[in-house]
Amino acid sequence: MAARTVVLTGRVRDAAGHTTVTATTVTVQDRPTLLGWCPPDSTVTDIQRMAARYPQPRLMRLYSAPGKGVAPWSSGMLAQVPADTVLHYSFKDWSRATSPALIRDWLSTRPVVRRGVVDLLTLDHEPEQQESGDPTPAEYRQGWKELIEALADHPRRREVWLVPVFTEYAARRNNAWWQDFGQVAALAGVDAVGFDIYDTGYERYRSPVERNDFALSVARQVSKPLVVPEWGIQRKPALKSGAAYDPDGAVCAQAMRDNMAYLRAQGDVPYVAWFYRGNCHLDATLTYPDGRTYVRDRERAAFVDLMR
Repeated sequence: MAARTVVLTGRVRDAAGHTTVTATTVTVQDRPTLLGWCPPDSTVTDIQRMAARYPQPRLMRLYSAPGKGVAPWSSGMLAQVPADTVLHYSFKDWSRATSPALIRDWLSTRPVVRRGVVDLLTLDHEPEQQESGDPTPAEYRQGWKELIEALADHPRRREVWLVPVFTEYAARRNNAWWQDFGQVAALAGVDAVGFDIYDTGYERYRSPVERNDFALSVARQVSKPLVVPEWGIQRKPALKSGAAYDPDGAVCAQAMRDNMAYLRAQGDVPYVAWFYRGNCHLDATLTYPDGRTYVRDRERAAFVDLMR
């Protein structure tokens, strides 16, 4: 765990009105970066399979698709989350008329046994996709203002972080992103800023700095921690020229280790989750472009090491 030295300065006034300035130096321990997982789908079956493969995760990222409302604590997916595991839960449905009361009830019914951890809550994960169920930019900004307002005076507000989550590669490549979506990160009442980060569209694996610089700069611009709810690196066996690059996953496994070492050294990235789906599924049998199949043994071993 990293530590920082902070100087606290204050002005002191005595009863006679005399003032002086005093300063003291304290050491602050940064929050450790916890690595967890997001199952292929947020179904009870997939969650249980992942929990059997990687028991007692420090973080689970789960989600409700458009039209599915807000999941209750008492049954289904949320009931699978261990009491001492941080939950990052995202949902898509929001109605000005009914959702504020619903989300207040959701927080009110949060199990008492979970009070040892702070959970993360996200409305409209990855809004840039603009697919079925995604709000317009204006609707997105308004929905977040209403969510913040709905929970502002809730007596258990400190038990959750409100975390808007964006798509790193979409935000990085869109000049209108901050105006459309990103400005939500700066709202009072937002506790952290989230980005899903992949190496989409890159021939080689990016370095940790290249992969994370945009997300870190946005979070630090608004003085909030960075959360990475979806992280994944697809194996890249060959370059566009056809030359071999990473046929056995060894380079990818090292890229995973380097990325987590970098994030853990930052001090302001408390939560990261690997998205265990598609080409980032570490147990599935996948197919190279030439038709050969493979399993990601090296990458899976790296993930196991990083989870410890």
